[in-house]
Amino acid sequence: MKERDARLRAGFETTFLSQGEVERRFGIRGRTALLGYDNFTVDPRRLAAGFMNWAITRGADVRAPVTVSHVNPGRDKVVVETEAGPTISCQHLVYATGYELPKGVPTMGNTIVSSWAIATRSQPRALWPEEVLIWEASDPYLYLRTTADHRILCGGEDEEFEDEERRNAKLPEKKKMLERKLKSLFPRVDPTADFAWSGSFGSSPSGTPTIGRVPRMPNCYAAMGYGGNGITFSMMAAQVLRGLITGTGDADTDLVSFSRKF
Repeated sequence: MKERDARLRAGFETTFLSQGEVERRFGIRGRTALLGYDNFTVDPRRLAAGFMNWAITRGADVRAPVTVSHVNPGRDKVVVETEAGPTISCQHLVYATGYELPKGVPTMGNTIVSSWAIATRSQPRALWPEEVLIWEASDPYLYLRTTADHRILCGGEDEEFEDEERRNAKLPEKKKMLERKLKSLFPRVDPTADFAWSGSFGSSPSGTPTIGRVPRMPNCYAAMGYGGNGITFSMMAAQVLRGLITGTGDADTDLVSFSRKF
């Protein structure tokens, strides 16, 4: 109830559901829940491509594939050296490299987390009512959603390490664990994975991103969405960086800057 009240104070419409309400409405036993509204799912690749195409129509010059070998910050401009030879000059440079930190950018105590997920076969008659997005607030957490072709995506089981070979080696074990948890939550579904995969993402001590001017690198900025809320943090980054570059400012700058205190 405290979390519900906090969400309401922040302006998020939220309803508390008792165990009985959760079972009657969604078929999940033994759980209370917070129900939020106006969430959505997207295809991340199509979304990114759409934003890129939109930027090109507004005059963006895209150089790809390019591997940056060195960045030379300056008072008036930033010169970027590439492995292929040509240099790129710009007034402002923004690092948006995901969880792969470039040289010279402080880590801010961020860590890399390994995660696993599965996708079941298509089973439209077995899906839960309303096909809501589900996030189980446990440790390790569990999340579920459905797809346009009626599969169930189920993921979580995070562990704090970044070794790719070790992460991939744990896939069979994690796949079975996710199948068991899915079956426990929804006994009528077929939890057998048609697909299973693993990946990494960045996490921060406070669960918040780092966005702002990079210390000791004039005219260089970073948008590091650590915390797992990429779309939300991307919008914040666009607004904060626009305010820094144009000088108009943004109210959230101090919350996510490199100089903030956790």
